[in-house]
Amino acid sequence: MNQIYIKKLNQIKDDLDQYKAFLSNTSTVVKAGPGSGKTTVLSLKIMSLLNERINPPRGLACITYSNQAAKEFTDRLKSYGYQSRQNVVLDTVHSFCISEIIVPFASLYDVNISLPLNIISTTEKNAIFKEILKKHQMTEKDVTTSKMDKERNQLVPGDSSIKSEADEKAQLVAKEFENYLYENGKVDFVEIVKCSTKLIREQEYVRKCLEAKFPWILIDEYQDLGKPLHEMVLTLFSKTNIKIFAVGDPDQSIYSFQGAIPEYLLELYHNSNFVSVDLKTNYRSNQDIIDAASIALNIDDREYKAGLRQEEEGEFHFITCEHNIDDQYEKVVKEIIPTCLKEGIPLNEICVLVSKGNEMQDLGRMMDRENIPYYLAKQEFLKSKIILWMKDCACWILENKHIVFSDIYDFWIRFLYETNNSGLQEKDKIMQRKKLFSVLRESAIYKDNLNDWFTYLFSALNLKEKLYQSPKYITENEIIELFKNEIRDGELKSYDLNKFSYIGKAENQITISTRHSSKGLEFEVVIMLGLEEGNFPQHYTVEIPKFLSEQRRIFFVCITRAKRVCYLLRSKRITSKTRYGIRTFNKRPSMFWTELLAINEKRKSLQ
Repeated sequence: MNQIYIKKLNQIKDDLDQYKAFLSNTSTVVKAGPGSGKTTVLSLKIMSLLNERINPPRGLACITYSNQAAKEFTDRLKSYGYQSRQNVVLDTVHSFCISEIIVPFASLYDVNISLPLNIISTTEKNAIFKEILKKHQMTEKDVTTSKMDKERNQLVPGDSSIKSEADEKAQLVAKEFENYLYENGKVDFVEIVKCSTKLIREQEYVRKCLEAKFPWILIDEYQDLGKPLHEMVLTLFSKTNIKIFAVGDPDQSIYSFQGAIPEYLLELYHNSNFVSVDLKTNYRSNQDIIDAASIALNIDDREYKAGLRQEEEGEFHFITCEHNIDDQYEKVVKEIIPTCLKEGIPLNEICVLVSKGNEMQDLGRMMDRENIPYYLAKQEFLKSKIILWMKDCACWILENKHIVFSDIYDFWIRFLYETNNSGLQEKDKIMQRKKLFSVLRESAIYKDNLNDWFTYLFSALNLKEKLYQSPKYITENEIIELFKNEIRDGELKSYDLNKFSYIGKAENQITISTRHSSKGLEFEVVIMLGLEEGNFPQHYTVEIPKFLSEQRRIFFVCITRAKRVCYLLRSKRITSKTRYGIRTFNKRPSMFWTELLAINEKRKSLQ
């Protein structure tokens, strides 16, 4: 048996809660706090089920929230000894819905979805959305695309007792947009999940087929996945013998603009027919960081405790700058980062959190001027399975020992099956293996120019045509075109294969991330910018409890990225554009700053 698997299994035996979740043989909800080892537990659970409880040809499905997360999950399983097996699905909710529900079953029933799937582009979706707004004399201040999609998700019927307030304007826009999709034979991701949920709810045959194939369905980051998936899970649980293993943290539910709220996970957690497990030991942060995070939530019943670093003290630095966020950038670049380096903290253990994407770019330009290497955590093209696979190809060409050719080949064979929807004969597999090996070896002559390498590989493997042949991959074309623009004329123009191979992980680089995109990351030092009144929490959320609660959860996520040190920065004055022109405003500290400062001073006085 794999030694890494055995080592990890022995480790979780020391944590009674982790081991309880691992041993559970019935439907289970794991409420997992930050740094509590939920990915380890979920991975070990999958390995145990496949090795000991589920016999081929049956398998299982593990659903997560992004292609990058699914790949990281698969890589971890492989390190535990997992080998590809029939009817084991490790994928995103959208891919699961397409490959396991829409493609095999939608044509059998009268559902409002076009077949073959014709995915609407982002550009077209935005254009149609704006036309509908104009028709009804609305603006994006009335309804955004996020509000529209959120309302579309809420229209899914089902068994959940969780109700949300209807937004009548968003409902009107949502219904017209869905009519457009149906009349023009198009779909989007929202419609794919809704249609899949409808098929499962209404068709016993669909449920029986899924039950025969997947005795277990496991779901990661449940709090991020919204109402349609929740209704799908409730139906499968009540009307089939499929066992559900859901993992998530309601305190890290920060995507309400997509329709994800913590109440869905909590509804499962409080269901008496599920085993409920709490993971409360944090193996990432010291106790001072953990306690500060509880203050951020404004909740004192979490009882999280440090599993490591018990004797270590956390550091909190509250820094006030004079004017605008540019002064905060300068403080980070010229003082905080040099201080961290003098203390022996490596660059890849430092993360700077900002509010939005343009702030990431502005801070990056300042770091460029000071010759500080950095990595932008939010890369849209890492949503593409093909680009993630090509990154692995680049690693293999560069002889990275963590990537083996058999893994690259396994993906290629699965991709060919999914694009042709038919199996390959053994002789064809041998031919494809030789071709792939030869093409990758030959592509090495372009290793100094990412654009040339990508262009060669895309052509030699005929990827463009193959992508259009599969509904599961057709959605990737838009992302890939954006990536091509980046490597040809954009920020990645100077990249070679070596730099490309490190995309997605900070290697001797500072990480710059938005607050939302920081989830799942961890660092010795976290530096948060923009802690002014009205900025964080945002001014419109303060008087609305549900909005303020989510802002608190975002702050909780930010704090819990840190293992030991937190810097919080704000400015006394902010100049911004208003309807009356450019104005400068005096700014008090954020309520989050004030609360954390008070508890930090109290802690110091007791020492």
